[in-house]
Amino acid sequence: MEYITWDNLKLDTSEIYRRIGMPDADSKRSQNFKPVIEQMRLKALELIEARCIYGYIPVEVTGPGEILLANQYPIKAVTSFFTGATEVLIAIQTIGFPLEKESIRLFEAGEMLDGMVLDGCGTVALDEALELLRGMVVEQVLARGLQTGHNLCPGGYQIPLEAQKILFTLLDGGELGITLGEGMLMSPVKSHTLVIPVGEKLNKPNLSCAITCEMCAEQQNCAHSRIKFGKSKPV
Repeated sequence: MEYITWDNLKLDTSEIYRRIGMPDADSKRSQNFKPVIEQMRLKALELIEARCIYGYIPVEVTGPGEILLANQYPIKAVTSFFTGATEVLIAIQTIGFPLEKESIRLFEAGEMLDGMVLDGCGTVALDEALELLRGMVVEQVLARGLQTGHNLCPGGYQIPLEAQKILFTLLDGGELGITLGEGMLMSPVKSHTLVIPVGEKLNKPNLSCAITCEMCAEQQNCAHSRIKFGKSKPV
């Protein structure tokens, strides 16, 4: 397993606006929040501790609605995403505790706007770290003459949330300071797990390095969907 840190996050301002429910960053109303957005963005850049642990393990489709990870862990899954895959990239990623703690402190102090914007910055940071990871994986896999599939996160319709327990068995989330609770939720909150199918000829390949709403099953219902707001990010 490999460990990596990300120190080149940008925290795109338009994404921060979108994450706090203001998709049109250029509107007059949104511009009223510009000083707070920039202040919290700079604070977030000081607090973020983006890091990741990842590895490649074998995968096999073992039956209708089931895959086998690392030759021993069965998981319910939408198998069409794994057809043609011989391995998967698995990862646990986080931006750490400092931003989360400061956001909570701001809320408790009654600084609701600052707390909300800082929390939104944390979500953008996790998205950007995911995109950096995705880009790295695509580059590694293409160099081997293989294909990558879609980003699949436990808790989506492709893989149940319970799969996180297996990922934490295969990867040492504790090395990142991440714990997994009984409800399969992670702490720090701004953390995620990830599975990307890899194979020579996938049934559902996706070679894009960009993280797009088109990848997500919740694209039409998500309050932050770029598609919903007519601002789909280019692939």
